Amino acid sequence: MKRIGTVCILILAACSSSAPNQSAIAPVTLSIGNYSADMGPSPVGVIPSAMLHDAARNKDVEVSIEYPTRGGPFPIIVFSHGYGSSNRAYEPLISYWTSNGYVCIRPAHADAGALRDSAREAMPAQPPSNQRRRNPQPQGIIIPMQPRNPAEEIWDKEREPQWRNRVLDLKLVLDSLGDLERNFPELQDKMDRTRIGVGGHGYGAFTALMLSDPRVRALVAMSPPGPSANRGLTAQSFAGLKLPVMFMTGTNDRGGNESEDFNWRRQAFENSPAGDKYFVLIDSARSSSFTGQVSIFDLQPPATPAQAPTGPYGQIQPVPQQQQRGAVVFGNDRRIFAIIKIASLAFEDTYLKNDNSARDLLQPQKFEGAFTGAHLTAK
Repeated sequence: MKRIGTVCILILAACSSSAPNQSAIAPVTLSIGNYSADMGPSPVGVIPSAMLHDAARNKDVEVSIEYPTRGGPFPIIVFSHGYGSSNRAYEPLISYWTSNGYVCIRPAHADAGALRDSAREAMPAQPPSNQRRRNPQPQGIIIPMQPRNPAEEIWDKEREPQWRNRVLDLKLVLDSLGDLERNFPELQDKMDRTRIGVGGHGYGAFTALMLSDPRVRALVAMSPPGPSANRGLTAQSFAGLKLPVMFMTGTNDRGGNESEDFNWRRQAFENSPAGDKYFVLIDSARSSSFTGQVSIFDLQPPATPAQAPTGPYGQIQPVPQQQQRGAVVFGNDRRIFAIIKIASLAFEDTYLKNDNSARDLLQPQKFEGAFTGAHLTAK
């Protein structure tokens, strides 16, 4: 296997229609040093749809592009979506990166939108209005714990032809930067082709890690895969990762079967060679936490690492399932997502902008002192 994920479902679950607890859902503002979870200083320009043609495959690939409207040129981030998602997804994350000085390009892979039907089937049916209780229980999102990620179960059936095509989609974007500048005048003098990063989530992380291209300087792998025979991955598959990489996962970030938990995802970091490698573990974060949205498939009570002799994070501490109001759930999601935004931006600034203040943030003691419930390991 060349270079070396897992998947998320991007469905925004609706919160309660009753009056929410405003303090619970107030915007979460975290900051450390020069970094904040708020949007950056630059207005964001959007090209919602551009078509690229790959003559070798006789295939058209749609991309969406976000760019800072002021100044330039800026580093480029090419982002690969999770299985069945869309190149229009991850908007909260992409707009945050863009507003902080990056041109972000998202290709739509062949599996884009494949989970829409699954999402509709998973939505709980509403009883007829004349059968609703007169005094219903407090509203919110109350969904039984799902030990597996259904999207990853589907992805498990894909094999090398699909993997290869996803990687070729990323290469097509890199080969087409000049065409994009010519076709869209608003992109002229915006893209610095000497500073390119690639990121991905789930199946997109797998795609990004497989990419081998000398133009790429850094990788962000959210919900990365660990060794798994059905994906052709062994511990040695990660040995060729020479670029700087930030691996990110959460204690509730599960794969396609019960053994694929955050410890399994951590193996991507552990089996990669030392040198500019970072592993971020966030308590209670799920696969969907990295999208800035809430998945109805994997919403579950918080879990935190319990101390155990097998490692610094150990096993997941069982937590009794509780009835929670939607406002509380979303409030915790905002806190988690704020950590994801700042950590990923600091990594990108370090390796795509050579920002020493960003590098300082990537020190485990300082990072963990700033973010309760977040753990950083570096090697």
